[in-house]
Amino acid sequence: MPHPMQGDVLVIAEHWKGEPEGVTLQMLTKGRELADSGGVGLAVLVLGHGLDDVVEVLRGKGMDTIWVLDDPALARAGGGVEAHAIAEAVRAIDPGLILIGYSLVGMELAPAIAVGLGVTAMTNCVDVGIEDGAVVVTRPFFDGTQHAKIVLEGKGPPLVALQGGATPTVGLGATEVAVRPVAVDLSAVPARGQVLEVIEEAVSDVDITKAEIIVAVGRGIGGKEKIAVIEELTQALGGLMACSRPLVDLGWLGRERQVGASGKSVAPKVYLACGISGASQHLSGMSDSRLIVAINKDPNAPIFQVAHYGVVGDLLEIVPALTAEARKVAG
Repeated sequence: MPHPMQGDVLVIAEHWKGEPEGVTLQMLTKGRELADSGGVGLAVLVLGHGLDDVVEVLRGKGMDTIWVLDDPALARAGGGVEAHAIAEAVRAIDPGLILIGYSLVGMELAPAIAVGLGVTAMTNCVDVGIEDGAVVVTRPFFDGTQHAKIVLEGKGPPLVALQGGATPTVGLGATEVAVRPVAVDLSAVPARGQVLEVIEEAVSDVDITKAEIIVAVGRGIGGKEKIAVIEELTQALGGLMACSRPLVDLGWLGRERQVGASGKSVAPKVYLACGISGASQHLSGMSDSRLIVAINKDPNAPIFQVAHYGVVGDLLEIVPALTAEARKVAG
């Protein structure tokens, strides 16, 4: 049966090189909203080794408590050890609700944490709220064409993994923060895997996260050679070209241009989606765009559910016409 939320909202922080990841800041925004509505506190759990920098950054992000699990064993720990550490820390903290980002890290850890705690978990969610004292999530189905509201039942704090981009990050005012250590015995945890080396992608001159105008292309383009049509429009508008995941998987464009849950989250002034159906994973990375324009042959494509303006038609006919008009306006 559904049970009222009791205890703080706890966000599991994801961080790298002393900085919290964007998805964690989004979880804090949603967590603050839920905590205020439920009359409880907002807490964040940071784990790893050498955490002073990330703790200092998090101080001004709106939470009431920062729980710190600092252990040399977590410096290069694999997912199994991390999940065990988080589960044990959660037992000590005793929150009412756990939030984690549905990132590549969250995809790996969320199920293991839930199994370790014996609690209900729901991943790939686009929203979470409290209704009549129960935790209710919204989750996409059928490739994002339908959404369902689900009441979470069971004992213990439910765990919800939210898509990046599902919650816009807002400026959270600094609050008086209590920083508290939490200890977990990791000596008996079998390490089935260990991080030996972190290989970072080469720095690219393309940073779609800073673009004010993005022209994004999807599988509807039909062939790699036709991407030139999108490039011409991009240049005419003075923007940057981005893409959905299938084009990266096909090797047509680099990963630095990918928008979505497994790519980058963007929020440009204008987002022009060409031949992108709008799977939930892609929508999670661009739904904060100020103006969304979609071009697609399928009138039922999910992209039209978030678009401010939509054009049903052949992009290979429409895009060249837009390019010509853009060049005309530019003189």
